[in-house]
Amino acid sequence: MREAKVMIIFATGISGSKRLEYLREVAELAQGRVEIKDIGSLMFEKSRHLGIDIPEGKILDLDPFALNYLRAAIFEEILKEKSEFEGDRDLIISTHTCFRWKKHLVPAFNFYYLNRLNPDLYITVIDNIHKVKARLERRPHWRGRLSIKDLLIWRDEEVFITEMLAQYQNKPHYIIARDEGPELLHSIIYRVEKRRKEGRRPALKAYLSYPITHVQEEFLTEKEEVKKRLKEAGVVIFDPISIKEVELLGYAEEAKAGGKDVVKVEVDGEEEYIPVRELEEAREDIVNQVVARDYKLIEQSDAIIVYYPITTLSPGVLSEINYGFTHNKDVFTIFPHESISPFFEYYTTRIFKDVDSLLDYLDSQGYLA
Repeated sequence: MREAKVMIIFATGISGSKRLEYLREVAELAQGRVEIKDIGSLMFEKSRHLGIDIPEGKILDLDPFALNYLRAAIFEEILKEKSEFEGDRDLIISTHTCFRWKKHLVPAFNFYYLNRLNPDLYITVIDNIHKVKARLERRPHWRGRLSIKDLLIWRDEEVFITEMLAQYQNKPHYIIARDEGPELLHSIIYRVEKRRKEGRRPALKAYLSYPITHVQEEFLTEKEEVKKRLKEAGVVIFDPISIKEVELLGYAEEAKAGGKDVVKVEVDGEEEYIPVRELEEAREDIVNQVVARDYKLIEQSDAIIVYYPITTLSPGVLSEINYGFTHNKDVFTIFPHESISPFFEYYTTRIFKDVDSLLDYLDSQGYLA
């Protein structure tokens, strides 16, 4: 029997992304196998123990030396506790890599302690940007500070820096969409990375590619059924529609055409209003980040599974197929039609008539073991 090994997960995400809440859901799903150390909460707690009560909105205004010293004290304590962890208990460090405060970047990590901690896995929790905006507007110390464009830049910086840290230590990095639910990260930890660390075969990770623009609602329902079947079979799925920011641009156009200067959205059960001007200013950022993010999701997958039951051309799907195929990913396509474009066939590893045929093949090849 292989010895269980402790996993250390370094989890980042900008303010307003509900990173900590998500990690707590993962810990609950893990039923006591995960302990979370939230650096921000621990820093406030440590300062109170030292007799210094720092208001939440003032901590980033501290002298950088004092801020670094406070953060270092927390990591020293975590490193002391690290030796007490056993193979049946894993550790998640919840933190930032940077803050976009007063229109400039403030660092939120220390290379010295990162090297000593030596995480096994890096992840960045992201959420739809209008949700992040709404949550931060509810906090007095963030209200009015950052536009939609500012937040898109900050989120991109957080992902980029976390990925660079992972590359520096030669460790895996994943983008995790908040709306995918805690099952996704739980599977990555316990069915992919922990298995790999213990020398066992990890679960198959797949990017689910399908047409999104100009399709009927019933098609998306069918896609959800395919996704459900794949997950039930043990495949870890990354779904690009987990982030739905392009829809905001359509809402902004409708609002402007109707003479309105705000878009109404619902976030966490409450109505919020996003200025149309901010969405128009962020249009290019939103569109470009969709493509870059989807390619990143492909990179963190083992394969692309394409659901393509329609006959009309989808430039997005074809681009994803080409990107995956030329980046050493298997491309498995569910395509029920007889007439197949030679280009479609050229960039596909194998084509199946339905999801049952695909699952039978994956099982016969040991992907579902």
